[in-house]
Amino acid sequence: MNKFLLIAIVVILILTSCEKSDNEVFFKIGSEYKYDFNDIELYDTSTHIIYFKDVHPEFEEILTQSFVFLENDETIYQGSFVPGYSSSIPAGPFIMSPSMYGDYVLKIDSWHSDKPDVRNDPRMISVLNQHGLLHSGLAISSSSIQINGTQLTFRFTITNYDQSDLMIIDPDKTGPNLFHYFTNGLYIYDLAHNEIFSSTIQHKAPVPWNSWKTDWLSELKSGDSKQFTIIYTINKAIKPGEYDTTFEFPGLAYQVTKDQLYQGNCRVWLGDIHHNLRRTVQ
Repeated sequence: MNKFLLIAIVVILILTSCEKSDNEVFFKIGSEYKYDFNDIELYDTSTHIIYFKDVHPEFEEILTQSFVFLENDETIYQGSFVPGYSSSIPAGPFIMSPSMYGDYVLKIDSWHSDKPDVRNDPRMISVLNQHGLLHSGLAISSSSIQINGTQLTFRFTITNYDQSDLMIIDPDKTGPNLFHYFTNGLYIYDLAHNEIFSSTIQHKAPVPWNSWKTDWLSELKSGDSKQFTIIYTINKAIKPGEYDTTFEFPGLAYQVTKDQLYQGNCRVWLGDIHHNLRRTVQ
């Protein structure tokens, strides 16, 4: 056989194989809605948010079915949809319904500290990587608390581990009041999990409530970090000792439509990340 003809056949077979793989069902809602790898734009593992290439009006409905992630028709993991009015939370992964992130995004939550987290199943990470969908998003890479009289200074560093440049909410631009509309801020608990401190900053809602501005955001290039400082007033003295602290760094959500997701070459980061740390407070 002609050498060049053989090479052409091999290339066609490879391309055909890739196309078949990309057309495999990756995500399924009940028995009605099926999405293959070609439907997905990316998956952010820092927030467990799956972004779709197109809008899907069904995400605006109250879905009560289960969902499942698949590889070669085999279940990686599954979970359930929880209506926003529900008073109970399932033991495993779940998606609030309708989506809190518009009609092109779904966020997979888990409120139980199961270890290992099934959302980080090695098969899930592997299949996302194979199809070029794996994104690492943001992380709080360090933080510190300093108390001076009635003033608590909380410093934290946000690092962009994603391969994309991201636009993040910048508390220096929003100011502390608007920033705390998007987050409950810092909490401190004693080792018996009694609340010792929570944010004393009064939040301020945007006008209108569902709006957002690019002026609130800063660009954080891939691999870069930025430190922020928030100053809280302490209403009750905190004794030196060991405490559990938790802080949620927020992103935007329902405010950002599909056509607003990219600002130039940067993606607006959606979701939130939690920073839980046991530390010594002096």
